[in-house]
Amino acid sequence: MNITKKNITAIACGFSLTMGIVIILVLLTMFLPFQADPYIIFLLSLIVVFPLIWSRLNQLDGQNKILGWAFMGLGAQLLVLPLPLVFIILKFPSTSSLLFGGVILTGSLVFGVPAGLLAVAAGLFLVKRRQFRISPNSK
Repeated sequence: MNITKKNITAIACGFSLTMGIVIILVLLTMFLPFQADPYIIFLLSLIVVFPLIWSRLNQLDGQNKILGWAFMGLGAQLLVLPLPLVFIILKFPSTSSLLFGGVILTGSLVFGVPAGLLAVAAGLFLVKRRQFRISPNSK
């Protein structure tokens, strides 16, 4: 098996995207009437989701495109992250949970949404950027 920089980049980006999905899924299952085991979500994501993301990223033609799509995915995860926090806050409507959850939600909105938008913009820049190659005959 030939391991290249592109392969390693696709594996690392796929793993980081999978871990973001695991965090969002664990937070989403917290407000359900039944509690799902986070380890089962983690293992199923590693077995099912990670190979799908890795194979899709590995099909792209360059490291910049792999990194760009990974940045866009992580930015989307940062933009979606406050949604499960709202559900968790509304599930336990006590004063302390509203205060604690409100602080976490506000921090996530203040820092997470701009970070997500910047990550999406950086990803778009990397995907849309053209590679300029200098030919030996041009001066």
